This record gives sequence, C-alpha cells and structure tokens, in this order.
Amino acid sequence: MRYRVAQLSSAGARPGNEDRAGIVERPHAVLLAVADGLGGHSGGALAAQTAIETVARAFERVRTGRLSDPFAFLALTLLKAHRAVARRARAHVPPLEARTTCVLCLVQEGYAYWAHVGDSRLYHFRGERLLARTEDHSAIEELRRDGVISEEEMASHPRKSYLLRSLGGPSEPRIALSEEVALRQGDTLLLCSDGLWEALDPKDMRRFTARADLEEGVEEMVYEAEKRRGDACDNVTVACLRWEEPTPPLPRLRAPIAPTVDADTLWRAAAGRLAARRAATPAPAPAPAPGANPAPTTRDIARRIRELEDYLDALEGGDKERGPR
Repeated sequence: MRYRVAQLSSAGARPGNEDRAGIVERPHAVLLAVADGLGGHSGGALAAQTAIETVARAFERVRTGRLSDPFAFLALTLLKAHRAVARRARAHVPPLEARTTCVLCLVQEGYAYWAHVGDSRLYHFRGERLLARTEDHSAIEELRRDGVISEEEMASHPRKSYLLRSLGGPSEPRIALSEEVALRQGDTLLLCSDGLWEALDPKDMRRFTARADLEEGVEEMVYEAEKRRGDACDNVTVACLRWEEPTPPLPRLRAPIAPTVDADTLWRAAAGRLAARRAATPAPAPAPAPGANPAPTTRDIARRIRELEDYLDALEGGDKERGPR
C-alpha cells in the first residue's frame, strides 16, 4: 500500500491536553484513531489515553494479513475501549468519571472503514470536494439535521459540548459505522477533535491537507486553528492519511452490520456467523423474539463481549490471552 500519514496534537490555549491520537501500521492495513477526553468530567486525559492504547493493542494483536470483518473489528474495539475506560476510572483512587470521544478509520487494500462515538470527526476529501463527514452524537448535530442551526453555527453554539454518546461511564455506547469506501488516488481522510472543526471549515482543512508535504500541512493547519481561536482554543488533534494508489479494480461493497451498533447488535450478528461457520458445534443460544428482549444487564453485556472476542479470535487468529476483566 502506498500512502502518507501525519498526526499532531496540541493543547491549544488550555493548560493541559486531554486529546490523544494514534496511527498503527501493518503491511496491508493502517489504523488511525483520535480521542478527545471530556473536560467536563474528571479523568478526560486518562480516558483518551486508555481508548487509544486499547485500540492500538487490538489492532496489533490481529495475526492475519488482513481483517476479514472490518466493521465487527471496529465496533468491538470501541466497545472494548469503553470497558477499559470504565474499568480504569473505577480503579482510580479516588474513582473518576472518565469519558472520551473516539473516531477510528481502518484502511485496508484500498478500502476505508470508519466508526465513531461522540463528536470527534472524520472528513473524506476527494479533490476539492468533501465527500463525507461523520455526524456528531450531540444535541447540536440534531439541531443542524432539523435545520434549526447551520453547520457554521455549530462551532460556537452554547450547547456544543453536550454529547449524547461517549466511551466510559455506566451506559454502553451505540457506535456509528460507515459504508465501505473504495479510495481513489489523492483521497484524504482527516480525523480530528472538535478543537479543529470549531476553528476551521472544510475548505480550510482541504487547503492544508492538499499540501505536497502532508506533515507540514497538518502542522500549519493546527497552528491556524490555534491562531483563529486565540485564548478560546481547545485542544487540537489531527490524524490524517492521503491515499497514493489507484482505485481498487472492483468495489466489494461490503455492508456494515448496521448504521449504528451496540453489544447486543454485534452479538446477534456474531451468533449467526458462528452458527454458519461452526455447524458441527453447539450454536449460541438464540436471541429472544423482537419485543421480548429485556434490557441487557452488565453481566449480559460482559458475557456477550467475551463471546464476540472469541468469535474474532477464531476469525482473525488472534491471541486468546486476556487481561483482567
């Protein structure tokens, strides 16, 4: 694979940096991640660091040359990050209310897949056009979709920091998944925290990421965000990839599990696949009929995620060893 990557994280005008970013490369795939610890809760930096570490470790554990189920991998990895953040927050003395957003992008064999929770975003540029951006899990994103406010007004709206979903905390997040995207030569994938998108519009982002030297463009973009926001500048974090190979010959058009997923959705999908792959072994217990399924307990969720981990281990050849639960 031929591509260029760059990443940068800055505290902006804040005394500390609660953002984190990571790029993990393998021979036939690369994973980009950005996490933004929530400043309204204690332990934002811990939450973001834990999320990035969990994501990187999960990707590094994959032993096959390629991921055969990218969407299940991304969704399960974010659920594992959620559990890791909550576990570390409880173990801290005193306990913390750690929360973080997270956006992931997997690029494999010329195809891109992404997933996110919260308002850290992914932008997909092709030439001068913005082809896609993730939709925030926030109150103001709903206002924008309803036509109450504009895209430009989102950056300064008083409810900008009110998120509907995050990693960490008592509630299991629902995870948004992209479609499978065949990349074209020159396409750019930009992952960022809200410190960037509240300062720069997509045209500005594209102007910087189109620079011949991608690292230099990212540095100048972050500097420009800091300059525009001044003393109000939040932490600014970017992870960026520019694709430098021709378009794959035929798009596979693999559909995601669902537009948004949680542990229950993943468990149902995995149960069906396990039944097909392991016809000679007992199948997982059938899911209750629609409308008859009570809200899963914490124990149910933990059990189902363990089953999903076993499923992906069998699918990808991963290591069976686990850390403490």
